[in-house]
Amino acid sequence: SLALCSDGTVAAWGYNYDGELGTGTMIGMKVPTAVTTTDGVSALAGKTVVAVAAGDTHSLALTADGQVAAWGSNYDGELGTGSFDDSLVPVEVSNTPGISAITGKTVTSIAAGQWHSLALCSDGTVSGWGYNSDGELGNNSTTESSLPVAVDRSGVLSGKAVVAIAAGC
Repeated sequence: SLALCSDGTVAAWGYNYDGELGTGTMIGMKVPTAVTTTDGVSALAGKTVVAVAAGDTHSLALTADGQVAAWGSNYDGELGTGSFDDSLVPVEVSNTPGISAITGKTVTSIAAGQWHSLALCSDGTVSGWGYNSDGELGNNSTTESSLPVAVDRSGVLSGKAVVAIAAGC
């Protein structure tokens, strides 16, 4: 479970087998505990969080500057870092030019599915990363991705700006 507090910090509690609480450990918490924001350790250091999303074994946070942080299991690339390494603390979702679909964009909304993640950008585009065996990433593929990939805008999304997103299993 995640809570976004009015001061832009995040609290987490629950199971934590995969580090999805972002506390730097894999110890479950029965009461809300601060998600790590230590400078030099956490992608949330010095940032204000404006939205959170909880997947099955990973978590996401959207910061006021339009960036995304993720933590927990990364078995299918659901943290969006370009690797498959789990993280017990928040890490930045890749926005590396030339390899990430969110490069140069401002993320306005996030969603966490069971093992994949989605980001809605201010230009109305959507990107996804992680598990994709059933086409969860919407990029006309069934290949998982550890980096954000663009959701296909042809067909029904052609000429339309997306205004909200949600993710399921």
